[in-house]
Amino acid sequence: MSELWTPGSGEPREPSSTPDGVPTGPAPGESTPTAEEVEAVRELHERLAATPVADVIVNHAIGIWQLALVHLGVVTPPDEQGRRPAPDLTAAGLAIDALAALVDGLADRLGDGEPMLRDALLQAQMLYVEIAEDPA
Repeated sequence: MSELWTPGSGEPREPSSTPDGVPTGPAPGESTPTAEEVEAVRELHERLAATPVADVIVNHAIGIWQLALVHLGVVTPPDEQGRRPAPDLTAAGLAIDALAALVDGLADRLGDGEPMLRDALLQAQMLYVEIAEDPA
């Protein structure tokens, strides 16, 4: 049994457990969480459970769209000489494909956010083509 991986936490660690996998305590080097920490996690999970899942997915999809725009070099301010960052079409393409997978795969299940995400996807795809075809 492994703990939940979160960004910045590194690789998942195995907690101490019995031979049949029953956890016996924190992994080596970890401390036992305080009652306040446990309560904070419970409250966080309650708020998350009370949020419609579609809203959370739409929020993450917007983050993927923003990631695509960053890698296209269109949202980062220019440097002191007025130059924009060079686009990374490979990274931008992956982000755009991930957004397309969410939008196309979940379409009508995304609720009110679906039309906005579809527009964002189209915008990112058009920018990608425009930048990829620019000889400069």
